Amino acid sequence: MKYISKKEKSSYYFGLFGQNMVYSLIGGSFFTYFLTDIALFPAIVVSVMLIIMKVWDGVNDPIVGSYVDKHSFKSGEKLRPFLRYTPLPVGAFTVLMFVVFSTKENLLWLRIAYFVIMYICWDLCYTFQDVAIWGITACVSPESDERDRFVQWARTIGSISYGVFSMGIPMVLEMVVNATGSSWRLITLVFAIIFGLGGSMMSLRCYNAQERIRPNVEEQQESLKESFSLLFKNKMMLLVTAANLCGALGFGANLVTYFFKYKIPADFLGNGEGILGMIGALGLTTLYYAVTSGPSFIGMMLADKMKKWLGGYKNVLIFIQICNIITRTIAYFIGFEGNRLWIGMLLIGIGCIPSGASSIAQTSIFCDSIDVMEYKTGKRTEGITFSIQTSFTKISSGITAGLSALALHLLKYRAIDDTAAVFIGTQSAAFEKWIWPLVMLTPAVASVLFIIPLLFIHYTHEDRKRVEETLKERRENN
Repeated sequence: MKYISKKEKSSYYFGLFGQNMVYSLIGGSFFTYFLTDIALFPAIVVSVMLIIMKVWDGVNDPIVGSYVDKHSFKSGEKLRPFLRYTPLPVGAFTVLMFVVFSTKENLLWLRIAYFVIMYICWDLCYTFQDVAIWGITACVSPESDERDRFVQWARTIGSISYGVFSMGIPMVLEMVVNATGSSWRLITLVFAIIFGLGGSMMSLRCYNAQERIRPNVEEQQESLKESFSLLFKNKMMLLVTAANLCGALGFGANLVTYFFKYKIPADFLGNGEGILGMIGALGLTTLYYAVTSGPSFIGMMLADKMKKWLGGYKNVLIFIQICNIITRTIAYFIGFEGNRLWIGMLLIGIGCIPSGASSIAQTSIFCDSIDVMEYKTGKRTEGITFSIQTSFTKISSGITAGLSALALHLLKYRAIDDTAAVFIGTQSAAFEKWIWPLVMLTPAVASVLFIIPLLFIHYTHEDRKRVEETLKERRENN
């Protein structure tokens, strides 16, 4: 039996598209660049701020998830109402985060305080929304196969929209600044209004998704302590989370913009006339991500087939990391001088084709883990489970951004005003020596570490079938 209508799917996917417009401003490498080269925070300050804010994420998200799990609205739902009430504050705080009211050194403490407060407010609102958006994927249908298809398209559309906007926004922003002569701070704020506030309003459409599996009030968690006790019994979720934390150590991916700005000549794309003349480091970064990450969309379409070919989503995740290790290592030894950079980029792009299935695989495993917990304890844990996914997605990005900013500090990086004509040779000897290996090899090392926790997940197709049939029988008897 099919439960999810086409209208419901299209509304949810459209809302998810809008939410990823918002997160593309904050979740990618542009956010670090904004803090160091537009807001002009010192690199060490950026590193400390990002790490502290992500510690807040680690505390905040499970508390939010626990609250969601043990609270039901009058309608009997525990997720959908959050999809109605959170978009506006998310959009408003997104805009406020990108307000740079001064760059004076004597006001640095005030600027830090303002930014941290705006981030904490944004993060709290965004967490409620994100937990509800992804938690509802485990509730839209009691049929796991239909749920898997729903999740596959949700993750595909979410990843595509995030990829397009996280790559495209910085490039277009840079071109607008260069074409109009306007300040970076002004145009960044305008983009925050368009994509931050606008995307949040679009995300309201997720409210049309239906919550078909509702909690039994008598079996809901009664306390934060109980929620956390259930959390630490969820072995599958904990192992995937540990893998993601290991993956966060690939911080070199966040240094690509700095690599292009200070190591690649301005005439890399030609003589610099016309549209090409408006493309700088951010534009080159966009091209880099388009070439190295764009092919991953193929992997999204093949996610279900890869699951069958490789014997499950756990093996898909391992295969993705192996491809990343091999291609990045080869690209490093190829080098970046002249056309070698294009060859290395194309090679990484080929290796990343399977990676499009990563978010689909992880969400499917998380949904399975919720079923397993209901099977073992009688309690469903969408809130705490997806809050952990949300939490560690943000913590991982924070670790990545924090480590990249710390690396810049250790490499004695100093921001050069974008009005300067020449950037090549303006950085330290340590920067010149280490920026390329950091960009290429830290993600490969992180992939090796990512694989280790996955080796301890043991959940077969037969296990899944048994759990689903048992839960179906229980619900029918209730």
